[in-house]
Amino acid sequence: MTPAGLPDGIADLRVALHKGEVGLRDALSRQHAAFAADARHSAAAVFDAPAELPDLALPLAGVGLAHKDIFHLPGRAPGRGTDPAAAQARPGSAATLIRRLQAAGSKPLAALVMAEHACGATGENPHYPLPVNPIDAQAAVGGSSSGSAVAVAAGLCYGSLGTDTAGSVRIPAATCGVLGFKPARGLLPAHGIAPLAPSLDTAGILARSAADAALILETLVAPAQARRLFPQGADTWARESDTAAWRIATCWEHPNPSVSLDAGIGRALQELVDGLPSGSRQTPVALEDQPLWTRLADTLLHAETAATHQAALRQEAPALTPLTRGVALPGAALPAIWYLDAQRQRSAHTRQFISQALGRADLLLTPALPRGVPDWRQVLTGEGTFEPRRLLDLFCWMSFVNYLDLPAIVFPIGLDERKRPISVQAVTRPGQEARLLAFARHVEQARPHAASFLPSPP
Repeated sequence: MTPAGLPDGIADLRVALHKGEVGLRDALSRQHAAFAADARHSAAAVFDAPAELPDLALPLAGVGLAHKDIFHLPGRAPGRGTDPAAAQARPGSAATLIRRLQAAGSKPLAALVMAEHACGATGENPHYPLPVNPIDAQAAVGGSSSGSAVAVAAGLCYGSLGTDTAGSVRIPAATCGVLGFKPARGLLPAHGIAPLAPSLDTAGILARSAADAALILETLVAPAQARRLFPQGADTWARESDTAAWRIATCWEHPNPSVSLDAGIGRALQELVDGLPSGSRQTPVALEDQPLWTRLADTLLHAETAATHQAALRQEAPALTPLTRGVALPGAALPAIWYLDAQRQRSAHTRQFISQALGRADLLLTPALPRGVPDWRQVLTGEGTFEPRRLLDLFCWMSFVNYLDLPAIVFPIGLDERKRPISVQAVTRPGQEARLLAFARHVEQARPHAASFLPSPP
């Protein structure tokens, strides 16, 4: 049960609502009250329960969702992790994705804290307290969609929209033991989302299960896309049992010698592959050009962040925090030809990756966090205990995926010796987002103990 005393999953909640086991107004009031009582440093703003109830026939009626504070919400401009005391922009129309969720029956519970301007691999933000990881209070929370991961892991909401520019959905999902889904750009419209680096930015979903993520995704995409992703509907898809063999490529070792794989995490990843259905095939691959793809991703990130925040760099807008400025400032000095070359090479590099890693496979599996979830003290940049390599661990497997514009998913597969989540990342071809969710669903069904990774409310 969630902290609101409701079923853990969206489908079970909807069944309870339709059976009359819980009333729609009661369900919504309990979710809003639970969020307001225990936001665990995840919320920048908590909203009141809606005065008018949605039609129970709508697919997400009664389903509480909360979103990264980078989306235009009804009556609220995105705070973007900036100083809450500073004047905010005038509210505009809600983001397209938020309007689609409202049309499906779900109004937001809250706007969730984030790294300033979505610029950071952790939830470190001088404008807000450190987010508390529900798995372990000493464990770091990844960023920049930090509040989203905390709220979902704590059971305060059934799902959250975040954004992913260099891993900002997948990193916090891995640190908090939830599912983080990043589609290829273009599947989810960007209207009403504050930008960081537009050619890398992608909206994504954080949820506690593949079934919940699929039910949310179905309402976010255009009808034709929904039929392509889930021909029989996401509700039917979520109940299907998948025993098909999988063609899997694996890359466990990072080409950067500074990145090492913990032996226990390596064993957990290999056990996952070894436990796939009979007939599944594993093809080890080496991503020798991944450091190049990461450098090109960094080029785009720095250049576009500088362009997005040029007014602040010129002291014509509120100053950026050191972390955000550290990403934006190098971009202002980058030669334009470097940026143009990085963009020009993207499609060729994507084709190369698909040929190399997915030529004989449906999915590529990599570690998410190669040495597990770090402590806060190891990744806080202003602390004497800061370990740069542990910060590198958070995004070393992530940003190349954004540069190649590939769909990816991160989800937990086990616990390490410290009882912190071990997560895997799966990457596939553009247009195969449903395959990622199907793989996550298969693993959840084959390893039902995975649901116990998340804490239960008292």
